[in-house]
Amino acid sequence: MTTMTRANETGEGVEGRGNLPRWTILLLVLEPVLMYAAFFVLNSSIDWPASLDEPASVNLPLITQERGAVVLGYGAYLAYSLLILPLSVMLYFALKGRGASPLLAVAAAAGVVSALARALGIVRWLFLMPSLAEIYLDPDAGEATRATIEVAYTAFNEYAGGVGELLGVALTGALWVGLTSVALLRSGRFPNWLGLLGLLAAGLLLPGLLSVVGLDVGSLFAVIGGNVLLVWMLALALVLFRSPRPREA
Repeated sequence: MTTMTRANETGEGVEGRGNLPRWTILLLVLEPVLMYAAFFVLNSSIDWPASLDEPASVNLPLITQERGAVVLGYGAYLAYSLLILPLSVMLYFALKGRGASPLLAVAAAAGVVSALARALGIVRWLFLMPSLAEIYLDPDAGEATRATIEVAYTAFNEYAGGVGELLGVALTGALWVGLTSVALLRSGRFPNWLGLLGLLAAGLLLPGLLSVVGLDVGSLFAVIGGNVLLVWMLALALVLFRSPRPREA
């Protein structure tokens, strides 16, 4: 029997090799750090996330006035979002064992889509919006130009915000966390409270989808759900850190 075969039969696959568990734990800890850094920088400079509901006449001057903070804050938020992609894949390998649930594979796929959708929603604040702000605040810009910029601002926010917040957070983000948590509960190798905490986070993110039908009830749920999600990441990192690791084959 080959070494690889023995490893597969005993569940000592990828999760027992190299530094994968360490990198997974590191990302689980780094993600809350990035998200809270983004929040504190953007909240103190442009009153984010409340400012997301403000019109172009309010936000575009703010983007210009707080350019450095906008780049730093949204840069951290973009890094947080993009790192969900490798994290979701690494969690698949780190959590799977003998008889691994197919839910983990579906969860990883949802995490990849979530990361890309979130990133598409965020990059507008780093590239498009500063350009719009420059044109909007140009002293030579007429009323017609400013009106056009306001229309473009609103339209792109509706589109990119929908991709990032609805597809990236409320749908695929909730699926990633929810399915991963169900797999944790079904595995029997992790404490039940960890899976239940993840299900709570996923459940709090889902109401954001109701905005599609005109019901704006998801904002508060999204804020609470996002914080519960970050706590879940830290808790999962702690559980993985304290769990005995399989021996390398």
